[in-house]
Amino acid sequence: MERHDHELKQREDQIIHVTNESSLVISFEHEIYFDYKGTEYGAYCTNEIEGRGICDIGIYLLNSARGIEQPIYDELYEQVKKYFEDDFNIDRYDLQW
Repeated sequence: MERHDHELKQREDQIIHVTNESSLVISFEHEIYFDYKGTEYGAYCTNEIEGRGICDIGIYLLNSARGIEQPIYDELYEQVKKYFEDDFNIDRYDLQW
């Protein structure tokens, strides 16, 4: 029995024993769907909480594989950016993990 206890102790000494866990979230990905002049669009961005804030905004046609043309993107960009910065209503309790 003593030999078994010794082998068990050796195995236990080679296994990690986690004493604490933590996570640091530094960014979120946000997405919205919206209508503009009778066309459905989607937009996404990265929100770096302790960094650049709202960045990397993408806008796309919701029901098409086609990309949007640059003049439409430019027309929508400021409104979409403002929405993400000021009007986005999802807080930490609504996040999907």
